[in-house]
Amino acid sequence: MGARLVNDRMDGSAERNKPEAPAAEPRGELGLTPSPPTLRGWADPDPRLPEERIEIALDIAGCASFILTSEAQQDAQGRFRLTWPLPVSLRDGVPREARAFHMASGLELQGSPLTLGAPPGADRLSSEGLPADVGGSGQTGLHWPEGLAGCCPAPLLSLLAEGVVVQATSPARLLRFEHLAEVSPDADESQGQPLGQPLGQPLGQPLARRGLRVLADEVAGRVYVHLRLSNAVPDQPERWLITAWLPEATEAQLQARFDITLECREGEGFRPLRRLRRGTLFRRPSEHLVEFRLSADEAEQLAAGGVWLALEAHHAKGLSTHLPERLSAAPLAPTVSPRFEDVRLESTFSHAVEFLRVHGEAGIQSHALLPGLWAAPPAGRPPAAGTHPFTQIILPIYNGSEEVRQCLHALRAAATGPMQVVMLDDGSREFTSEMLRAEALADPRFILHRRDINRGYTKSINEGVMLTGAEWVVVLNSDTIVPHGWLDRLHAAVAARPGTGMVGPLSNAATWQSLPAAKRPDGSWSTNEMIEPRHVAQVQALLDEASERAYPEFPVLNGFCTMISRRVFATVGLYDEDAFPMGYGEEVDLCLRARRAGFRLTLADDCFVYHHKSVSFGSVARTRLSRAGGLEMTNKHSGVIIPSLERMMQDNAPLGRLRARFCDLASELD
Repeated sequence: MGARLVNDRMDGSAERNKPEAPAAEPRGELGLTPSPPTLRGWADPDPRLPEERIEIALDIAGCASFILTSEAQQDAQGRFRLTWPLPVSLRDGVPREARAFHMASGLELQGSPLTLGAPPGADRLSSEGLPADVGGSGQTGLHWPEGLAGCCPAPLLSLLAEGVVVQATSPARLLRFEHLAEVSPDADESQGQPLGQPLGQPLGQPLARRGLRVLADEVAGRVYVHLRLSNAVPDQPERWLITAWLPEATEAQLQARFDITLECREGEGFRPLRRLRRGTLFRRPSEHLVEFRLSADEAEQLAAGGVWLALEAHHAKGLSTHLPERLSAAPLAPTVSPRFEDVRLESTFSHAVEFLRVHGEAGIQSHALLPGLWAAPPAGRPPAAGTHPFTQIILPIYNGSEEVRQCLHALRAAATGPMQVVMLDDGSREFTSEMLRAEALADPRFILHRRDINRGYTKSINEGVMLTGAEWVVVLNSDTIVPHGWLDRLHAAVAARPGTGMVGPLSNAATWQSLPAAKRPDGSWSTNEMIEPRHVAQVQALLDEASERAYPEFPVLNGFCTMISRRVFATVGLYDEDAFPMGYGEEVDLCLRARRAGFRLTLADDCFVYHHKSVSFGSVARTRLSRAGGLEMTNKHSGVIIPSLERMMQDNAPLGRLRARFCDLASELD
């Protein structure tokens, strides 16, 4: 089956109705090969940047604009080759007008506008939801022919993975998609079967929980994700668990209506059979159980194209979902015996316990609502200084080379026990990257992982968590300076407070963990400018003498330096990179989720870590990110009373006495 191109030769020349471009202007040529439909051609380099790859803009009517980037190597004439397979969504037999432009010169190519179209046939979406030229195992979500991230036209049915098709209605024109994957804890066969996991495969190993994030350029009337349920059996009861949430929060987008519909493939689209469930989507993930049994008529209708579910978000900016999990036919028995027969009372009681854990004095071990919450203190004597357990430090880095160098040298000098530093270079400039390579070569305890593009702070630390395996990890900003023995002090706080899941130190610029002042007279957060990087050892020595070592419990910890137990991530999950892609709120969100789950958050009031404060972003960017993070926090934790948490930190007695001792710190520093 071929593809059709009208005016299929485009010689780079002058824009339509204008004089022909001078010979020095970059030229280009494109043509469409039929099987598979692929635009191929060449483009002259930009005379100003002869070694830079060339881009061609392709504007397609009814779709988004596409940027075609040339290959890196040049031919004998110095031209760059262009190769662009038509997306599956454009291989549906519908002719579309397209215009092509050379990005270096801005000129429209000769032959433009042109018509793109691939006639129905082997290259279109098959009844199984896969193009015939794309092989695969037939298991939903395992093969992604369009890549793990990218863009697709919103109005068209776009196949992103095996058995995963997306679409959105107007006014949305473009959908950005990204594959989601996380390692889930060891599963038990009675707790369900992930959609992509073959039935009967042993479940004693960690599974990759796959999912999809779809984000529209505008709030769409409907956002659809069509998922094929390859293992559904006719005349058998089916129970599937759908986990879904909104991928982005706006002031007008606090929630959205959510429909789950059983459907079948019909021609080039889908036909709904019956709605299985109606619910509501929020920023936080919510679970939706659907139960159905295929009738004989439905089984016959669905025989050709399989069983499909349509996830439909109404008036939403997008939709995020994990691939459905198939549950056993019988409802799962509760792991904990309920205290009340009425499920509403049981739910209310559970919410009351969570509220107390977040807002109350969780250190009161004898509280009636918290029986046996904390483990008993470890038997035996506490470990001696310098014998802390192996700890891995996750260090996300984006530019700021001099501050990063200071941080790395301080980490090397401060080590008193087994540790490893995982440096995550998130697309820094070349000078920073070269410095990190040199540091990794100089010390085997420093491991470097680099991305060529910047994906954001939260993705970096999540990647670091998945790359590490120690029982305790430290998420550390790259603009910090640690003192000698800092890990000993953090682990001492853990030993002093059984049930601790997260620990944070004091600093000069860490909101309520700041020393000597938390706020300036005008109410803004203090950075205590009298403390400089050269004062770190001196401040730590003063703190060693003055600290009560009360190790107070905090409701939230500042994310500039946090030691976290692996059990926290196993219980509540990773940082929310969906809501806080660039940071500014991700640590508070994780703290609140950890407190809800029953973990203590402890302040090591005998440990000081210097913080330069925001090297990677300017003040304008920080303000914008802080506002976005605050909105996400409000949407995710609507029941949390933030002023109450702030009062707990502000009124902390041991920290107040410590600040009083350091009120004249400026005169004591050299």
